[in-house]
Amino acid sequence: MTQSAITQDPFDVLKTHALAPRTGWSLGIFGAIAEFMRDPGEATAIETGADILKVVTARGGLVVRRHPATVVVDYEMPSRHAERRVRALAACLPERDAARAGRAVVTEVGPDMAALREEDRDALLFDLGIGLTSVETCVRTRAPALIAALRAAEGMPALAAPGLMAAMVEHGPHRVFASALGRIEVFQPIPPPGGVSPDGPHTHVLPKLIAHGRTHAASVPIPEGLVPCLSIHPPSGA
Repeated sequence: MTQSAITQDPFDVLKTHALAPRTGWSLGIFGAIAEFMRDPGEATAIETGADILKVVTARGGLVVRRHPATVVVDYEMPSRHAERRVRALAACLPERDAARAGRAVVTEVGPDMAALREEDRDALLFDLGIGLTSVETCVRTRAPALIAALRAAEGMPALAAPGLMAAMVEHGPHRVFASALGRIEVFQPIPPPGGVSPDGPHTHVLPKLIAHGRTHAASVPIPEGLVPCLSIHPPSGA
């Protein structure tokens, strides 16, 4: 396995990749992850600023943010098979800078005023409490039945709350994963158990992997003291 730290302005690196429609993104922890990607030619709203970039489609959205402590690690996973040597980049922060709310149980946060689309900002955001300290794994909804189920689950881990996961599949809330370096929002439905994730933005929540309590897989070469807060997956050959 090889890895190196990129010396170019980290925010410039993030912006360049965010503007490339074939590049995929992920944000999360080992076992709970949100993915964002878009197709060339897909209708996309892009908003840029000195310290932030937003990319939004009808299926989901991405935010990348500047942070002075950002380190971008460029790495390749080894394999005897050339086609499996996948390149990725991890935008990392020191543990102290990466820290978020660190909630361990379902918690109502309130209206999502940071939602990428203005029409979503009055919907309620609930932290599911499975993001460790570096990531907030949330859902956003206006559905009264799902709000009731989430409020009934407050104070419990989401994965242990009776009926909660079934209610989320039924009502299909937006998933919102946030770190100190960005945010991914997924607007597409949640597939039922045994179903297939839709093309484009989607999420994965795998309880057996979450139980390891890791910010990332052991095979990902993140330097000691750093935490991955946003990952970039360039297209093959890029």
